[in-house]
Amino acid sequence: MSLVPYKEIHQNEYAEEAAQRFTFIRLGSGTAELHGPCPRCGHAIRVPVVDGVYKTFWPRRRNSAGPTPPSGNVRTEDVICTCQEEHPGRQEGQFGCGAFWSLEITTS
Repeated sequence: MSLVPYKEIHQNEYAEEAAQRFTFIRLGSGTAELHGPCPRCGHAIRVPVVDGVYKTFWPRRRNSAGPTPPSGNVRTEDVICTCQEEHPGRQEGQFGCGAFWSLEITTS
């Protein structure tokens, strides 16, 4: 895999891809983790999610005719790439490739 340079960037496609490829793992009451490849660099990341009991997750809707999440309490979770792999141009102390996106998570 070629090295993707560090760049802080948001694209709606990142949320759509993450919603399809990420695994949602419930760790305990009100605690979960999203696992999957970063939509930009492809490296594996883990994102902790804390708050309530979860049903599912979807890409954040931005005036689109995309799928509608099931009923329940919907919250937005901002996600950033947290990979530990090398990305040219990333300053010391930073992590990830710079990609970020938002997912809507439905809680019950």
